[in-house]
Amino acid sequence: MQIHKLSSRRYGTVVVLLWLFLGAVQARGQTEEELVRGAKKEGKVVYWTTMRVADAQALADGFESKYPFLKAEVVRISGDQLILRAIAENQAGRVTADVLDAFSFKILQNKGMLQPYATPEAAFYPEAYKDPKNFWLTLYCAYNVMSYNTKLVPPGEAPKDWEDLLNPRWKGKLAIDDQDYYWYAGMLKYWGEEKGRKYMEGLARQDLIWRRGRGLLTELMATGEFDGVVVTFPDMVEQMKAKGQSVEWVKTTNPILVTLDMMGLGVKAPRPNAGKLFMNYSLSKEGQEVLRKRNRISARPDIKPLVPEMDRGKLRLVPLDPEIPTSTKYIEEFRRTFGIK
Repeated sequence: MQIHKLSSRRYGTVVVLLWLFLGAVQARGQTEEELVRGAKKEGKVVYWTTMRVADAQALADGFESKYPFLKAEVVRISGDQLILRAIAENQAGRVTADVLDAFSFKILQNKGMLQPYATPEAAFYPEAYKDPKNFWLTLYCAYNVMSYNTKLVPPGEAPKDWEDLLNPRWKGKLAIDDQDYYWYAGMLKYWGEEKGRKYMEGLARQDLIWRRGRGLLTELMATGEFDGVVVTFPDMVEQMKAKGQSVEWVKTTNPILVTLDMMGLGVKAPRPNAGKLFMNYSLSKEGQEVLRKRNRISARPDIKPLVPEMDRGKLRLVPLDPEIPTSTKYIEEFRRTFGIK
C-alpha cells in the first residue's frame, strides 16, 4: 500500500476547506431551536469589535436580555490591530473570537478565516451591503461627507459638491484627516483613475490643514480654527448641531461614500452556535434599533434614519468597495499625492 504524506501547508488548506464545508452545511440546516440548544452548551460568545465600547456593550446587553443563559464578552480592538491579532491567533491555533466586525474584513475573508453563515436577517439588507457568499453582512454604516462652519461660510458660499472645494475661496481654509486613505480610494474607484487623480492633485494644491481624527477635526472646525473639513461623519455633525454648535454637512455631493462595518463568524469560532445567535440578534431589527440609539447608521431599510436629512432615498450613497483595505496601493498614493511623509 502506498502512503502519501501531506505537507503542513496542504494539510492546513484541507482542514480549512473541510471546516468551511461543514460550516456551510450546518448554517443551512440549523433552526433557532438547534442554535439555542448548542449555545447553551457553549455558555458564552466572544465578540471582537472596532466600535466604541459603550455601543458594543449596549448590543451585548440586549443580547444577554434575550438569551439570559449566555454571556456576551466584548473585546474592543482598533481596526488594524483586530485584523493582525485575528491572523496571529489563527496561525497559532489559539482562536478566541467567535464573531468579529471591522471595515477591513475582506482581508480575513481572503485568507480563509471566515465561515459562511446564511443568517435569516440577510433578507432584510440590500445586496450591496452583504456578501453574496454569506461571509459577512453590514453591522452599521458610516457616511463620508463634507462639513463647514456656518458662521464662517455664508449660505451662498457653502459647497454643494466635491469640485466646489477646488475654488480659490477654500485655499488654506480646509482640513482633512491624514489617514483618509479609503475615501481617496473610493473616489478614484467611483470617478475613474484619471478624473479621480486630477481632482486629488487639485485638492492637494489647496494648502490643506492636516490633523488626525475626524472627531478632532470637526470640533476644531466648530470653534472656527478653519472653515471646513473635507471628510467627516454626518451623525457627528448632527450631534454637534443639537448642542447649538455652528456646523453643517453637505447633503448634495455625488457620491457620498459609505464605509461598511462588516460582521462575520470566524472559521474556527470556538462557540459557533452562540456566535450565530449573536449575529442574528445584532443584525435583526431589534439589534439595529439598539445601535440606532447609539447614533449608528443601519443599512436596513426598515430602520429609520437618525434624522430626516439622512434618509437613504435623498442621498447619493455609494458603498465603498470591501477590497480597498486589502492593498496598500492607495495608502501610498494618498501620501504621495498630498506630500505626507
